[in-house]
Amino acid sequence: MNRNANDAHKQLTVVIAPASDHESALDLRSLFDYLSEKIKIPIHIKFCQTYTETIEALSNDKADIGWLGPFAYLKASREGILDSFAVGIPKGKNSPNYHSIIISRQRSPIKKIEDIRNRRIAIGDRHSASGFIIPERELGEAGMSLSRPENFKEIVVTKNHDEAIRFLGEGRVDVAAVSSVNFEENIRENKIKRSAFQIIHISQDIPGAPLVFTKKLNENLKLKIKNLVLNAHKEIDVGGYGGKMDRYIDPAEGKIKLLESYLQPQWGWRTKASLIAGLIVTFLIMLDLDINPFQLASTASNYLVDVVSRMMPPDFSNFSTLAKSMFETIEIAFLGTLLAILLSIPIGLFSARNFAPNLTLFYFCRAITVFFRAIPEFIIAMILVIAVGFGAVPGIVALGFHTMGFLAKFYAEAIEHVNTGPMEALESMGASRMQVLSFSIVPQILPSFVGNNMYILDRNIRMATMLGIVGAGGIGYQLQSSFRMFEYQEVSAIIIMIFFTIFIIDIISSYIRRKFL
Repeated sequence: MNRNANDAHKQLTVVIAPASDHESALDLRSLFDYLSEKIKIPIHIKFCQTYTETIEALSNDKADIGWLGPFAYLKASREGILDSFAVGIPKGKNSPNYHSIIISRQRSPIKKIEDIRNRRIAIGDRHSASGFIIPERELGEAGMSLSRPENFKEIVVTKNHDEAIRFLGEGRVDVAAVSSVNFEENIRENKIKRSAFQIIHISQDIPGAPLVFTKKLNENLKLKIKNLVLNAHKEIDVGGYGGKMDRYIDPAEGKIKLLESYLQPQWGWRTKASLIAGLIVTFLIMLDLDINPFQLASTASNYLVDVVSRMMPPDFSNFSTLAKSMFETIEIAFLGTLLAILLSIPIGLFSARNFAPNLTLFYFCRAITVFFRAIPEFIIAMILVIAVGFGAVPGIVALGFHTMGFLAKFYAEAIEHVNTGPMEALESMGASRMQVLSFSIVPQILPSFVGNNMYILDRNIRMATMLGIVGAGGIGYQLQSSFRMFEYQEVSAIIIMIFFTIFIIDIISSYIRRKFL
């Protein structure tokens, strides 16, 4: 149905997505009757069978106004066809936010999300935020992707949340992923008893579902509609998704309330008490160390201006020597990282509780990782410089052994958090420990393996620069020599070279991580 500017005002069509079987849970008639009376234009309401039907009606100029779920609106808004103009706050609440919940029957043995594996689950439309999108993500995080039906005994797709709740009550499924709004409305309207169900999982806040209109609608009319809806509660009892509404608010205000819902739990009394305690401890430490921050800032600023003035302009006259030392630093870091990787693989494997063959080897390998993390590279390098002399070898070994402690810990934690299903399947078929490692563990930890190695390489390039100060070779040795000779202009040149080298390597490292992760 094509509309021009004139006949668009003869009638407005409102399409509503299928979130509920019950009109009381999508009580928008009183609002649009009020709106029709105020703007003197008939409004026709159509309840759609699917979210796709709702989006297509708005996209194809067959409707002017709509009510959509948050994910369906996000998808449609990306195509540039819709504007949201209001979102409702239910009675008794202070925000439009709601939750995706997974429920089971009260006496069901299913008590947590991990118990859903190999069970019958009811889900909603693929465009439903609380019925599909959020459950898909959170079940996936628990190792049960909805895209892999073998994780479940049966996946039942329902037309809306009320049908999913009904199927659960009738025993046709074991669990159902539904909106908290529909669950509460069914209880409030005595359609179900709260005591008959248990909530086994609840999501974080989801933004409220908005009222939208198409961008083709006359701008003056859109502004008038928005103002009327936002103020309708002053004249009538307004309804919406979940029943009676306290009022409708601007979507921008709704976004602020969503943000507050994520921030407020982080700023409870425990957080505030911790911050106060931290400030008190910091103040006491500064008193004990006789630190006056105001005096320190004043003194440091005077000396800093003097030092910086002596470092200008940078002296690159010895560039070839400095470049060679910088390249040596990169080589030290690379070989130190390689040594750390080679040492970390066996130690990391046996530091993982779910892979170590016995507790003795597990604790021994854990002790090794803790020991080398506890000893700074500087101390290891200083000992090695005394033992084997100046040069690159002390730097390589110091970096390798110290960062081995970190890498082995990273590897062990990654192995301990792998999905045990493939491991158990291979072991049940008589696979050896090496086969379990190759075909189950390695594919799962490979992304974190690459990411951790690149992080350690980044870190080691920075630390290799510093190790040169204690005689472990590289640009750090040149830096120390320049300071001792008061050649501050060469110092600034070295600092600039270090900055650009690390900057370039950071870009390369980020590129590699994007390709592998």
